[in-house]
Amino acid sequence: MIKLHINLKDEYPDILSQDVYLDGLLYDESFEYPHILRKSVLVLPGGGYSFVSYREKDPVMFAFLSKGFNAFSLSYSCFALYPTPFIETACAMHYINTRAQEFHLEANTVSLVGFSAGGHLASSYPTVYQKLWDKKEDFASLKPYALVLAYPVISLVKSHNDHCIENISAHNEELMHLLSADEHIDKNYPPVFMWATEDDECVDHHNVLWLKKALNEKKIKNQCIIYPHGPHGLSLANEATACGNPANINEEVSNWLSLAVKFIQNL
Repeated sequence: MIKLHINLKDEYPDILSQDVYLDGLLYDESFEYPHILRKSVLVLPGGGYSFVSYREKDPVMFAFLSKGFNAFSLSYSCFALYPTPFIETACAMHYINTRAQEFHLEANTVSLVGFSAGGHLASSYPTVYQKLWDKKEDFASLKPYALVLAYPVISLVKSHNDHCIENISAHNEELMHLLSADEHIDKNYPPVFMWATEDDECVDHHNVLWLKKALNEKKIKNQCIIYPHGPHGLSLANEATACGNPANINEEVSNWLSLAVKFIQNL
């Protein structure tokens, strides 16, 4: 296994003004599987845009690695209004895709995996990245192959996640509409696998239903699962991410990873 820890500011000094770290876990090619090109994921952890949750970062990368993916995660800036985290995500996507040969990746098959506020970032990113990047010839390397959204904030207008809304939009009404993905779905939006729990006390599970409705209207491939029970922030819903809290272990919910992998592989 090859580990990466990249300061994207060093790679994009004309775009980024502060340190932003991209981590990666890559298969170390060997005689047992030479020259295999792999799909990859870029994990965007949650934390209400106030911190980056490590429960939704390293364990998730290892989980996708165990399923045959090369895995990356972005420690995007927090307490940073739009467009900062979105520009950082674009730089991460560009960095990964333009090194596909070096990293043994299938070209332009990077899926965004977002949790909670990271799910908001992942779901809104496809609707804004072209506005934030000057070089049109780079657009293919910036577009996500698919989205995997776990208990995401989708609408800043209809949901009531004040902390998240304040940190990314300062409750600016124009930005709140711009960053509500369900209002901006078009034919170019990537396929989506998403899940939530019905009794999530932090992010209303209707967020995924709002997005599903918009995706269905544009005939965008999607799969939506609403599990009946589980607190917010389940991550993998197993011992690896429970942090000693039995409520964070849910065998039914933990199946989301296998379902998401199957969804991506079947595209």
